[in-house]
Amino acid sequence: MTRVKKQINIIGSIVAMLVISISGLGTYAFKGVMADLKTSVLKAKHEIFKELEDYYNAKIKSEFEEMKNSIKEELKEELKRTTEFINAVNKENLILEVRNIFSKDRIKIQELLKEEIEKNFRKLGESK
Repeated sequence: MTRVKKQINIIGSIVAMLVISISGLGTYAFKGVMADLKTSVLKAKHEIFKELEDYYNAKIKSEFEEMKNSIKEELKEELKRTTEFINAVNKENLILEVRNIFSKDRIKIQELLKEEIEKNFRKLGESK
């Protein structure tokens, strides 16, 4: 009986050692699987964030380009309207200046003609 007890104790110790070893190996294997899973999840997360970043960068860039082009077109239209307005005002101002110059010259010419006519009448009056 003692011999059987010793054998049972030895077998029990061996089984306990096997259970402890297997559970230890299982723990290490589980930790390894979890580490691999964590690494895979982090890689997938990095790839997803990279794709999202690229998508939003492209979207922001395209919207910025659209805004820039829209502003350019608006500025071109505003410049065209302003230029047309300035040209119209400049034409009106030029017309007014030419009229003023012609009016002044007309007055001067009328005064000169009046003086010449008066001189000629005086000469006619003196020659009589």
